Amino acid sequence: MIEPAAGLLRLALGLGAIFLVGYGFPAPTLPARERTRLEGVALSFGMGAVFITLWMLALALMGLPFSLPLILTPLLVLSGVILVIKRWLGKGRGRRSPTFIKTENRKPKTENPLWDWLFIALLALVILFAVLRAIFYPMWAWDEIATWGCKARVFFDSRRLDLSCIDAHNYYPNLVPLLLTYLYLCLGQVNDHLVKAVFPLWGTMLLVLLCSLLRRLGLNRTQALGTAAFFALNGTVFIVHLQLAYADLALAYFALGAAGLVYLWLKDQAPRGSLAVAAVFAAGMAWCKYEGPPLAGTVLLAAALSLVWLRPPGLGGRLLKLAIPASGLVAGYLPWKIYLIKHQIESGSDHVLNFYPGQFFKSLLFLPEGLFNPFHFGVLWPAAILALALCGRRLYNSPVIFLALFLAGNLVAIVLGYALAPTSAAEFPFYVRATLDRLLLHLTPVAALMIGEGLKEVN
Repeated sequence: MIEPAAGLLRLALGLGAIFLVGYGFPAPTLPARERTRLEGVALSFGMGAVFITLWMLALALMGLPFSLPLILTPLLVLSGVILVIKRWLGKGRGRRSPTFIKTENRKPKTENPLWDWLFIALLALVILFAVLRAIFYPMWAWDEIATWGCKARVFFDSRRLDLSCIDAHNYYPNLVPLLLTYLYLCLGQVNDHLVKAVFPLWGTMLLVLLCSLLRRLGLNRTQALGTAAFFALNGTVFIVHLQLAYADLALAYFALGAAGLVYLWLKDQAPRGSLAVAAVFAAGMAWCKYEGPPLAGTVLLAAALSLVWLRPPGLGGRLLKLAIPASGLVAGYLPWKIYLIKHQIESGSDHVLNFYPGQFFKSLLFLPEGLFNPFHFGVLWPAAILALALCGRRLYNSPVIFLALFLAGNLVAIVLGYALAPTSAAEFPFYVRATLDRLLLHLTPVAALMIGEGLKEVN
């Protein structure tokens, strides 16, 4: 009993350090008084994961071995200093930002407490099921064993970013493997059962962040919780990824944060510092998965096109401000690219080869199957399309166009990506079926925001 309890305590302390690092570093740009505690927790986890794993990459570039003192001491000390300075400088400053809209001023807190508790109970059951599945089963899925989990074990055993014995996708970004390595270091051993608990936690943070963004868009608590429950319970893909050591859930979380905060900024409903936080989330997208940089690029492109179309006051200045999240994309992409060049690791040759027209047209047929397959996402995507239709004229004369451009642009990108994939004609259908649900998972939280906008129209 003592050893499992000690392992849980070490895991809890390691996870707590992630939250502390993520809370401290961006504190000067995101005032605590302009966010709820739950919102701060949901944002802090992702930012902490980005800062810790990028610092581990920096240690690898400097040739230093991985150890908890080297990883945590500089980050925690710096985070603490930032918080102390911010608190000292912030004494006597109580004025809120004029762009911040308190939740209670937008909508009543709830319509029916019973519905609130029902939705909370449903979400809690989903997370409880995922936690039990995650910790009772070892890593068993293909990419857990062959890619993400394999890398984490090798990094832990060698105490460095060792890719010499990994041939499969060794150019993939390493946020998830390095985060697992960090948790192994916290435990003092490889324990797949315990470290997999980080994925239900990540899913919980995604749901909390989704509720927070929906509240800021003007939904009351019941509507926000109901939309989050609708998202979580439609289909199996989200629930399955709560239990797997894959990078797709993390990428969906970062995509929601980056796109959601940029969308609030376009609507002038974002708290101060939102673009800086969106920059960290864009860095997380680029550092999380090979598909992350183009996904982050579509956030920026959709935002720029929306501004040009809507022509708000101060258009030039607002376009220039998109350089803030763009800098995050560069910060998440460039260090790993430098590492690949330094170690002469070729990237992407097994993903992109030539344009195959036959695969392009076949993927046009496969895409609706993935979107509307009830086993994958239930009726989530039909609901998002209905919400898009309900928005009516708001679709082209308000920032809602950003959500439409982001979702439509990425669906087109998925089709083009399949047209470039170097697979045989016989293998192609299996390749699509094995990957399409994961690619769509990256977009579904933003589709849930679209559903929230449609719900406002129904009201």
